[in-house]
Amino acid sequence: MFLTAFIAILMAIPGLPHEAREESGDRDRHTAFEHQLDNGISAFYKTDWEKARSIFQELQEVNEMDPRPYFFEAMVPFWQYFFADESSDAAGQFLKKSDKAIEVGKIKMKSSPQDTTTVLMMGGLYGYRGLVAASERQYRTAVQSGANGFTFTRKLMSMSAENPDVLIGQGLFHYMMGTMPREARWLTSMVGLSGNRETGLKLLEDAATRDTYTSTDARMILAYLYHQEELYEDALRIVEPLVENWPDNVIFRYFLALSLDKAGESEKAAEHYRIVVDRNHPDLPSIRERGRDRLEHLTDSEGF
Repeated sequence: MFLTAFIAILMAIPGLPHEAREESGDRDRHTAFEHQLDNGISAFYKTDWEKARSIFQELQEVNEMDPRPYFFEAMVPFWQYFFADESSDAAGQFLKKSDKAIEVGKIKMKSSPQDTTTVLMMGGLYGYRGLVAASERQYRTAVQSGANGFTFTRKLMSMSAENPDVLIGQGLFHYMMGTMPREARWLTSMVGLSGNRETGLKLLEDAATRDTYTSTDARMILAYLYHQEELYEDALRIVEPLVENWPDNVIFRYFLALSLDKAGESEKAAEHYRIVVDRNHPDLPSIRERGRDRLEHLTDSEGF
């Protein structure tokens, strides 16, 4: 359901039959497209979002009916909003861009209904829309989006029963349905949906520890949820490998600093807060401001 799952299957879409010379030309263009998409994904995980957006928009012009560049571009405002606590403007940008990605994805599924990449992407888009809607207290939209996302998760299971990518979709669905506030539970009951918070966390833990490309995304989701649950030692355990693998990612770095901070390791936390502040990411002013505030607090109270 999540971003890194696509790296493993970027080359999985078969080409059309042509004569030998045309096949060679198509392969070259196809390979160049996939290589550039891979560069965009790498830039995304480094939080080099200006470069990532530029690449994804260029690829949309190259092939306007490939849903993947639309999906990845939509993930930038999603991460800004959901993980970095930027303004609701970012939520609006995500919903707008995900609308386009879903539109193109539906067209793709009509022509290639068994394309696991598109099924994975569609489940992710609806799942993320559910998280954003729940955060904005739009519970009817959250429940509907969660149900739509889980439909694609079930479809992926039917196409590949052992596919570990379904763990994240299942985990998110259970957690979201299992933590709906009291005033929204009538909605889940009305449409016959239910979930369990503990089951959701357990499934996400399983996804995070698998040796698959999806583990990065499962870890980021878990780090965020563990902070919501005030389980800071668990958050620290989960987020440390993210910073090891993606040291330039400002969001991962901030969550490591915050986890260390909440776990009582103030000196180490201050070191990572300084990195967040010094990098001054143009798309993540809220994270820099919060990092600076926490650093000043530690400096005043601990003398670092």
